[in-house]
Amino acid sequence: MKISAAAFVVVAVLVPGVIEICATSTHDYKPGESLVVKNGKSPDQKFSIVSSANNSGSFIGIYLMDAQTKKLIGKLEEVATGLDNAPDAYRAHWSPDSKHVGISSRSDRNQMENVIYRIENRRAYLVDTPDLMCHAVPDFCQLEKELNAGISVDDQAARKVRQNGFYSEIIKWISPTRFVVREQSHWRVKERDPSAALAEYGDVEKPDQGADFYFVSFDAEGECELLPADKSRVISTHPVKKSDKE
Repeated sequence: MKISAAAFVVVAVLVPGVIEICATSTHDYKPGESLVVKNGKSPDQKFSIVSSANNSGSFIGIYLMDAQTKKLIGKLEEVATGLDNAPDAYRAHWSPDSKHVGISSRSDRNQMENVIYRIENRRAYLVDTPDLMCHAVPDFCQLEKELNAGISVDDQAARKVRQNGFYSEIIKWISPTRFVVREQSHWRVKERDPSAALAEYGDVEKPDQGADFYFVSFDAEGECELLPADKSRVISTHPVKKSDKE
């Protein structure tokens, strides 16, 4: 293994306009090798979340594995795997009853994605991931909608509100159906000062007096709940203050 990324989430460096996490984490796999990711074994010891290689030793993704027979059950297609391939670059967060698991991983250097699965009858079913930002600061989400009206999401250069970094992860389970998510994001906002829209949930910085844009950071924790039909909802949020990060 070339670079360990076991703690890359908690040491994320937040600077205006970007979230820097760490360098790419890689592993040289043996043919057919499967390795348990960070905290990947379920509390009931029946399942593991693993990073796997094919018979040529090439990384092929993240899988649900039978922890007792060591046989792969199925690929977890929605887990971001485009940047890192080492097992410690993937972080699993099992519910106490082993019926749900959240997995965080990077889709690029500044983008940490969080996916949640329900595990039932030896299959994994995707659960909607809660979005803290629009619950905590709906005025900012409305501002984004207004300023980006008529601009394609693919035309990042033209968008007046542009996200430059994102991080989401389950940090603890409160019960089999309730959990706490930490969410951070960085944005660049043109034309309008977004300070009022962010309230206590973020910092706004203008690079210099003549600039027509602002750097925005958002940081929150939220208590969330699983719902029927593989849905979820945000129950409450609170801002993460600078003193809380120290």
